[in-house]
Amino acid sequence: MNHKISAFCDKIDSIKKMADSLRVLKYQTPKTAERDLRVQNLIDTIQADCLLLANDKGTYEKNNYGDYSGLVHDSVFINEEEWRR
Repeated sequence: MNHKISAFCDKIDSIKKMADSLRVLKYQTPKTAERDLRVQNLIDTIQADCLLLANDKGTYEKNNYGDYSGLVHDSVFINEEEWRR
């Protein structure tokens, strides 16, 4: 896995929240064109996030990890020494 287990679990939690929202939106909201677009958007997002998790098969390296946003947090600050002053 390329990411920490905690990041993996956090992503699964976010997928669960989206799935819960999808269920409410689909079955407790009157059908409209806008609702249908929102339903499809949630489906697409959930599927994309699941694919992202499924393809996370590399080796985790502690000093060079990002989260599932695609950012590598170690390189967020170009010159961290100057930033800390």
